[in-house]
Amino acid sequence: MRMFRWALLLMVAGSLAGPPVHADGFEEIVVVTHVDLNPVDGQAPPAAVQLLKQFVLDSRRDPGVESFTLITQTPTTNHFQLIEVFQNSQSFDAHVSAAHTVLFRDGLQPFLGAPYDERLYSVFYRVV
Repeated sequence: MRMFRWALLLMVAGSLAGPPVHADGFEEIVVVTHVDLNPVDGQAPPAAVQLLKQFVLDSRRDPGVESFTLITQTPTTNHFQLIEVFQNSQSFDAHVSAAHTVLFRDGLQPFLGAPYDERLYSVFYRVV
């Protein structure tokens, strides 16, 4: 029983010592967001496309943004992906709570044909 107490004490002390260097907050965060819009006459609504473009321009100025790209699925004209790279989770959190992000998500909502699908990734392997 006495050994169990020491082991428990060491585990608690180890968890309080702080995260390792490779833990969250020290790595790039890559976000891929799928945006499917309700088509109008077979095309993405121009107002929604303008919202997406403006969001990219606004987001590229956010601190900690390494890249922010909007792509579309060929040949579909109403399916888009936002590919975002942030320096760390803090810069991603700041971006998500930024006023322009909140306004973008609220403004895009009426145009969505599927849920806003945002997925976070970390870099697994990179060759430079």
